[in-house]
Amino acid sequence: MLVAAGAGAMAQEARGFYLKPTGSYFMKVTPVEFPNVGELQPRDRVFNINPLTGTQTLLSEETITGSFGQGWRAGLTGGYRFSPVVAFEMGINYFESDKQTMARQTGYNQNNGTTLLSIHSQGQVRALDLTPSLVFNVPTSSNFRPYLKVGAVVPVYGYLDISTKLSDQTGTVASEINPALRAVELTREERIEPRPTIGFLGAAGFSVPIGANISFFSEIEYRNVSVSSKEKEVRKFEGTGTTILGTQVPITIDDLPTAQRYTVYHKKVDANSNMPGNANYDENKKGDDLRSYINIGGLGMNVGLKLKF
Repeated sequence: MLVAAGAGAMAQEARGFYLKPTGSYFMKVTPVEFPNVGELQPRDRVFNINPLTGTQTLLSEETITGSFGQGWRAGLTGGYRFSPVVAFEMGINYFESDKQTMARQTGYNQNNGTTLLSIHSQGQVRALDLTPSLVFNVPTSSNFRPYLKVGAVVPVYGYLDISTKLSDQTGTVASEINPALRAVELTREERIEPRPTIGFLGAAGFSVPIGANISFFSEIEYRNVSVSSKEKEVRKFEGTGTTILGTQVPITIDDLPTAQRYTVYHKKVDANSNMPGNANYDENKKGDDLRSYINIGGLGMNVGLKLKF
């Protein structure tokens, strides 16, 4: 009877199509320094400010590192098993990273400790990818069925959203927005579109039958996917500025020139690029900048069901 049961199990795992609805969470495994947010470097900087002279005295500074590969994924995988050993799978996955602090500055009044300057930038990635893979199963009549998987990760849609909240009572940043301002409260949101890329994945897992045509599976998966920036658009630029006379004025995205609202990223920039400081700089045209890179890979655990047809 045991032999017959084992043979039946092997027969069910021979050829055929299957679907795998999947949920997973990925952790960062190789945190790196985040790219700049405009002129803001990836630093957590804390300092005192002399309210009379504006002089800053550094209290602490720390490099901000992390990975946009950390977060939740949900997917659906279709597969075909050619033999007891080899199968091909194609998955489609939606990914939403955890929010990551990319830059932060905090300046205190050295006389009374009140906050005079606060800047905090956070980023979050959302993406949709395809994962063509080969699966190598270990032939067994046991209910514990291990396998290995190797494949590619092909992002087909996605973006990086960066939100920056700014509170400046010193006039340092406020005057850069408008020379007439001595203080500002501002929210800025920008979206960075990526260039096409491809990554790889490797996984080790197992499945356990829980019915005639249904199994539970779990796997540990590693992904390595590096993505570079293509274009950026500032989608929100709203706040309130205070003039030297104390009058409050609204700040809107219309206050941003085209060169600051839209950016095109390049592998190389030169004297002909549309950048501040260059002789041909035109604020009414899209700006140029060097492309940056982020990683949306990581180490995660996938769990789900395998439905055989």
